[in-house]
Amino acid sequence: MYREWTGEGLILKVGRFREIDCWVRFFSPSYGMVTAMAFGGAKSRRRFCGCLDALNSVLFKVRFFPAKGRHVLEEATLLRGFSRLRHDASRAGLAANCLQFVQALRISSEEAPAIHGLLLETLDVLDQAEDVPPVFAQLFRAKICFTQGYAPELNTCAVCGRGMGESQVGRMAGRPGMTLAMETGGIYCSHCPPEGGHQLRIGPETRSILDNLSSSGPRQWATLPISPSTRGELFQMVDGYVRRHLGLRWHNGRFVAE
Repeated sequence: MYREWTGEGLILKVGRFREIDCWVRFFSPSYGMVTAMAFGGAKSRRRFCGCLDALNSVLFKVRFFPAKGRHVLEEATLLRGFSRLRHDASRAGLAANCLQFVQALRISSEEAPAIHGLLLETLDVLDQAEDVPPVFAQLFRAKICFTQGYAPELNTCAVCGRGMGESQVGRMAGRPGMTLAMETGGIYCSHCPPEGGHQLRIGPETRSILDNLSSSGPRQWATLPISPSTRGELFQMVDGYVRRHLGLRWHNGRFVAE
């Protein structure tokens, strides 16, 4: 016996299996990561319409065989392709980085819809926006890390309890920056000495971007004017923060567990 379902999926990778068959790895908002066989997928235009390519958003008809733990694709229809990403190497690289990060995560069924929506918006922006900041992929990773429960506390100094609202940050703009504790996610104002552990000095601009990350998305990131110093802080902060809290680091072209 088998169970059958129809739903949207974002194709992450396609591989050949034998002469005319292939396997497809895709991300579903309902089922998370799925790897399925597409028998005849390398040749059949009637059932798969030539849409089995990475970075395509596709409507799949799937059969799942519980006894074998196997998914089989019966047919597929293209919903959205991102043509610019196939011809722009730098944009394709950013997209691949985001997709590889998602594949390295353990995503629950509750988290899958939000992450799927974020992925589609990310690909749409990379496909359509005139410019994207160099830290676009870092902001994507930070967004996911924060929504999984690891958002830093950026509104109150961990020592003195002083509020770090916009007015306070504005008054501190001419002073030395704040300190972010990477292990705890606590922030220390310029008046208070930080506790032990790995720390990173960040300026008001970096703090503001991180604080607004939960309510912003890829479309907003594409228009952010980010200074060179803030870009450097974001690179350091996100890579170190993800490494500590999600246990992932970039190594030889992919994300690996620590």
